[in-house]
Amino acid sequence: MRNRFDRLAKDIAHEGLTPTGKVVTNAEVVGETQHADVWYEPDPARASGREQLGLLGRLAATACTIEAYSDTPSADEARPSADEARACVEKHLAVWRGGAARDRAAEPPFLWVLSTGRPTAVLDGLRMEPMAGWPTGVYEGPSLLRTAVVVLAELPRVRSTVLIRLMGGGRVLREAIDDFRRLPEDAPERAIALGPLLRFRAEVAKRGPATPEEEEFVMTTQELVEEFIEQGRTQGIAQGIAQGTIELYEARFGPMPPSLRSAVEAMRDLATLRTWLVLAGTGTREEVHEALSAAPPGRSS
Repeated sequence: MRNRFDRLAKDIAHEGLTPTGKVVTNAEVVGETQHADVWYEPDPARASGREQLGLLGRLAATACTIEAYSDTPSADEARPSADEARACVEKHLAVWRGGAARDRAAEPPFLWVLSTGRPTAVLDGLRMEPMAGWPTGVYEGPSLLRTAVVVLAELPRVRSTVLIRLMGGGRVLREAIDDFRRLPEDAPERAIALGPLLRFRAEVAKRGPATPEEEEFVMTTQELVEEFIEQGRTQGIAQGIAQGTIELYEARFGPMPPSLRSAVEAMRDLATLRTWLVLAGTGTREEVHEALSAAPPGRSS
């Protein structure tokens, strides 16, 4: 049985890649009784969207299968039934054959195996070497296989790898969540991963953590939940003050110019909005226009 955290990885991949192409999770492999974690076909017209995904976007430059392991896949010759690495390659080759049968001119797909820890037996067994031009922790096998392993624990702890590291487990996931919390409020990574993280946390909390790792995940994401609740509360207050500012202005001076209305509606800083509200009720039309026109757009609280 795969680790429950692998579901979180698939959810993050789905959220991140769906805007840029066709994504299928638990994709059935033609002619096999197995399923690929994630199958992705890029839309060439939406390549710019993949650039915002960091390393995940680089993985998705071509059609590919992504197999995510929040633990470490095995290649134990003494236990063929547990040979997850071989199973991944077999599924990959089946997908490749199926695609070639439909369109011989199509570029062959790639297989990306994401492993939290270093799967030494897999790297050795597939004769994998560090992938030229890629970050530390990315290894490629023989070119004919079009297969690579990403060791999440070895990736540099930088923003471009946050989404990929959130697809791991243990210390890697804990550090990735810490880095995720430090991202700017408007970071695209937040829009992608916050939903999957909160949904998975709710599922774990509802049934009760079954492992120490799940218990740690619930504790690690508690601040994310609190931030999400506070953000919602702040946004609700900001929207109310903004609407009051617009109504007060229009009661005194008539319709508010569209550019000023946009500035008020985009503002999230509560102190600024309160100042504007008072000014709309006590200041002159010129004073209001000057204050709203000089404000930086969408400043956060």
